[in-house]
Amino acid sequence: MPAWLALPLALQVLAALVAAHPGHHAVYPAHQKRDSCGAVSSSSSTAAASSTSVSSTTIITSSTSTTKASTSSTSTTTSAQTSTSSSTSGSTLGALAAAAGKEYFGTEISSYYMANTQFSSITNTQFTQLTPENEMKWDTIHPSQNTYNWTGTDLIMATAQAHNQKFRGHNFCWSSQTPSWVTSITDATTLKSVLEAHITAVMGRYGGSMYAMDVVNEPLLDDGTWRSSVWYNVLGEDYIALALQYAHAAAPDVKLYINDYNLEGVNAKSKALLAIAKKLLAAGAPLHGIGFEAHFIGGSVPTDLAASMAQFTDLGLQVAITELDVRIPVDSSGVATAANLAQQAKDYAYVTNVCLANSLCPGITVWGFYDPDSWVPSTFAGYGAADLYDSTFTAKPALASTLAALAAA
Repeated sequence: MPAWLALPLALQVLAALVAAHPGHHAVYPAHQKRDSCGAVSSSSSTAAASSTSVSSTTIITSSTSTTKASTSSTSTTTSAQTSTSSSTSGSTLGALAAAAGKEYFGTEISSYYMANTQFSSITNTQFTQLTPENEMKWDTIHPSQNTYNWTGTDLIMATAQAHNQKFRGHNFCWSSQTPSWVTSITDATTLKSVLEAHITAVMGRYGGSMYAMDVVNEPLLDDGTWRSSVWYNVLGEDYIALALQYAHAAAPDVKLYINDYNLEGVNAKSKALLAIAKKLLAAGAPLHGIGFEAHFIGGSVPTDLAASMAQFTDLGLQVAITELDVRIPVDSSGVATAANLAQQAKDYAYVTNVCLANSLCPGITVWGFYDPDSWVPSTFAGYGAADLYDSTFTAKPALASTLAALAAA
């Protein structure tokens, strides 16, 4: 076990290391969700090398070893104070999800928030699964060809291990937050080699302690056609099968996912991904699940969510709710009305019940539980308050409704 894991102040030190890399709030088209808070901006780098292997690699790491995170660690966080958590022992989101037969109830987490004791206390009592928000995205973890930055992911992995939480990785192939040294590659052979080397390095370090990985993120447009990316533009639709194969070879026990938004209804996009999934499975590709991001507007959650989920689970695939939040109108101070908070509570409970009703929905991950950590206000003008806790760590009605839905299962 790295020595820093045993020191209470070390979490703050490591969080400061991650925060030292200036973040940004990207603005994306209104139809498109984006998990942008705190991302390390893509660094300028040399053009893609013609070499087909990574050599002379610089490691930025939180421990002295570059092997996978230790599977043995010591908890340094106390139980949540009653002022920041409405739950008691045995009635947390994670505990109730387990009692209902689900594998976890999780949250996205930004490592730089972990120095906040209230944030960490809720993280480690309410939730039984963690997903890094930006720490595993290519521009953060592999910003230049010969540099890997493990710091943020190491911290989140160590926290998960210390509190017996599952770890979902996020992500490998995406059209965004991919550094220019990768997006400038035009040769298919070179790109395949770079992709395989990246996946092998990341899964080699974390795969032994990982539950699942979003191998491909947002491959489709809303009309069901392919999204432009270096992966699709250079490798064609076969890039998904290649990425799945590389990930499975590096970590055969990890469940591998395709993750996307606006799949939550039976529509052109979900039907297109269904056809892709069928093709991949028929070819023997190691695809194990589909991630429904589930970024919703209060009062507008698709009524055919269960039917869309069943499209994929009928193939034997898992369907996880991977990035749940429910945005609602807020005033200029970011405050929502009681009526909108009540609708939000109904929506969270509805999504929870849909997952509970499908045995192949392993669990729910919220895309942050604390409103200041939300991507919503910087992306959707006039909306916010999308999470389970407000800016003072006060639980909202949505937490109570979600707990009640789990308890009733």
